[in-house]
Amino acid sequence: MTKNILVTGCAGFIGFNLAKTLINQNFNVIGIDSLNNAYDTKFKELRLNNLNSDSNFKFFNKDLSIVESLNQIEDIDIVYHMGARAGVRASFEDPISYIKDNTIATTNVANFCKNNDVSKMILASTSSIYGNSGDKEMVEDVDEKINPPSIYASTKLSGETLAKTILSEHDTNLIITRFFTVYGPYGRPDMSILRFIHWIMENQNLIIFGDGEQKRSFTFIGDVVEFLIKAQNCNGSETFNIGNNKTSSLNEVVGIIEKVSGKKANVVNKPRAFRDPDVVLPSLNKSKEILEWEPTTNIEDGIKLTIEWYSTFQDTIKDFEYIK
Repeated sequence: MTKNILVTGCAGFIGFNLAKTLINQNFNVIGIDSLNNAYDTKFKELRLNNLNSDSNFKFFNKDLSIVESLNQIEDIDIVYHMGARAGVRASFEDPISYIKDNTIATTNVANFCKNNDVSKMILASTSSIYGNSGDKEMVEDVDEKINPPSIYASTKLSGETLAKTILSEHDTNLIITRFFTVYGPYGRPDMSILRFIHWIMENQNLIIFGDGEQKRSFTFIGDVVEFLIKAQNCNGSETFNIGNNKTSSLNEVVGIIEKVSGKKANVVNKPRAFRDPDVVLPSLNKSKEILEWEPTTNIEDGIKLTIEWYSTFQDTIKDFEYIK
């Protein structure tokens, strides 16, 4: 029997790519998104227009921080809760919106899963809760910060904790996925790789906050979606890091984009962003052991695929707002 899968945040970067893959695998996908203004909604509309072309996709424009928003949804087998308000810096400026969209919304979704006997809730979380890892690999359920370094991270960690509490004595398996700097086609305009590609391709100044030597576990969206599909086979409640244990600096990323695009970046360095970590490094032992997953896309190939996508859509998205 064909499964009915709910994907929240379906117009977001990860939610869209996941929903598209599920649709292509002939699942019935119900999408929810509030189309919030954390970044230019034109990106979300572009993704949603793509999804709406599929007959086995149904969309609801709902704010999940309002408990009644889920009243029309029924007969769901699996929930992928990818919906969230993204962005570290902006969370300090508007904490209430982050609490609503990340903590209260997650609470409502967890209660929906409990009350509707959903078999699995797969929850999107973030590596931001770990802060700066240095040379140490962050291990799930071991290295959680008592004081996460941003309001964004605090709201995501609170969402994790509340979902665990709500579902702790219920049959719904809670699978928490902590993403590490995801990039790729249809990406977010506040994330470094897409911004860098845009600025280089449009001959604009490329802004780096700091000296560019801070490193990230850049993870290609195709690898992330592969894990999320595999997570359906997880029999139990678990927390997983979804990242790349080969880190790259921002300066290295710029160099790769220059090489692939054949264009030179005009780099402008600005003061380091507030509480921006130097290195965030995941342990991937658990995802490999339990679900036989590890990333397979290296940073060079991932950037090449992202540039190819950007080039295809350049005329459409070049005037969208890219957050500096």
